[in-house]
Parts: sequence; structure tokens; C-alpha cells
Amino acid sequence: MSIPATNNQHQVNMSSYFFFSDAHLGSAARNDDKRRQQMVLDFLNYVRDHGAGLYIVGDLLDFWFEYRHAIPSSNFPVLAKLYELSQTGLPIDYLAGNHDLWLGEFLQKEVGVNVYDEGIIRELHGAKCFIVHGDGIAARDSGYRFMKKIFKSRTNIFLFRWLHPDLGVKLAKVLSHTSREIRDNPYEWEADYKAYAEARFAEGFDIVIMGHTHKPLFEKIGESHFINLGDWMDHFTYCELTRDGPALRRWPGGEVFQAKSSSRNSLSISTV
Repeated sequence: MSIPATNNQHQVNMSSYFFFSDAHLGSAARNDDKRRQQMVLDFLNYVRDHGAGLYIVGDLLDFWFEYRHAIPSSNFPVLAKLYELSQTGLPIDYLAGNHDLWLGEFLQKEVGVNVYDEGIIRELHGAKCFIVHGDGIAARDSGYRFMKKIFKSRTNIFLFRWLHPDLGVKLAKVLSHTSREIRDNPYEWEADYKAYAEARFAEGFDIVIMGHTHKPLFEKIGESHFINLGDWMDHFTYCELTRDGPALRRWPGGEVFQAKSSSRNSLSISTV
């Protein structure tokens, strides 16, 4: 349960819901972390001033592991900003991604963020939304589903905690970089993600929002929308949902990407 807001300054008439994913802040493979962190902070300030709710759809940080008495110090300004937003009364939901396998209670108890391990359902502005990070969805991603069970093992988590945090974080960043280099290209599995969205539409959902592939997508299928949020490593894209419907935008400036219509039987990819 998220902590209650002690300073209820958030304006309840703000009507936009914001979604973004895959910033991977703290990635050892990048040399632009400070610049990207500042872009995220600027975006969060914008959400604070204009948003009715924020959804972080996985992998905000490249690695996160909570020791019992220590948390990673990198990218602390972003955590502090999320705490600031939660204290204004802004609802913040965090969906665990494939780099968030070891989330503990810190984000919920101390930062005020609601954390979910699986996809969530929300009705926003009359639209029934299914929101999920997307890892393990592809039918051919059986290798990841197997590895996830290993990483989520209580025994392995217990053993990892015996490592000194300085060593544990360094090791985890190496493993994170290695896994990114050797994993299968998710672009090859587009048909699986499309089929997943189609199945959710058949269940009555109006909007399916996911991340994970780092490939921005905004497509209108009939009256429904299939959205991939892209990333904050190369594309800096996010979704804004208003009473007029969803839009995929680029930060900064809010440039809008137009939906590409397709039939229920033929989902074609629309990229930026």
C-alpha cells in the first residue's frame, strides 16, 4: 500500500494520465546517464503539473535490488522526485519489468509508489485499459520465462543478499549488460505481441499499453488502440491519455505520432 499524501496540493481537475517505460537509468552500457536522468526529471515535473496519474511501465532503472539495510544510490534524484510527486497526491503505479525482478518494499513504503508484478487493468476516461510491461509475453520467449523463475527464487535472492552491496550492484550491472547483448531480438517477435493485443481486445479492452521492446508503436485497430511506449534511451516517447483518447508523444515538446489504422485481422507495425 502506498503511503498517504501529507501535502495534498495535487489539483484534482487535471485530466491527463501519463505512461512511460524503459529508461534503464544507471545502465553501465551508456555514457549519457546524467542527460537522460535530467530528461526524466523534467518530464516528471511536467506530469506533476498536468497529470491525474502516472504509470511507469517497467525498467525505470537498469538494475534494482533492495538489501535489508541498503538501497542503490545511483539515480537517487529520480526516486526523490517520485516521492515528491506522491506527496502531492498524484497516484503512481509501477509495473515491474524484466530489470525489476528484485523489487522490494522500499518503493511502496518509502517512496509512495504502487508496485505490481503483473499487468493491471484500469478504466480511464471511460476506456478499459490493459497495461503490462511485456516481458515473457512472446510465445517464443520461453528462455526468459525460465530464467525469470531462477532470478525470482527465494533461495537465490537470499544468497545474493550475502554479497556486499558494492560487489552485488557491480555484478548485477555486468549481468544486465551481458543479457542485453545475447538476448534474442524482440523485434523478431512482433507477431506475438500483436496477437497478445488482439486477444485483449477480444476480451473487451479498448487500449493495450506495453513497453519492453523499446520500439514505439501507436496503432488504431477498429476503435481500439495498441500502444508500445518505446523507451527513454533513444526515442524518449510517452503516452498521454486524455478525455479525447490516447496519444503517443516525444519528449520534450510533446510531438504527436499519428495512429496507423488496420483491420482486426491484420495488425501492421507503426514505428518512429
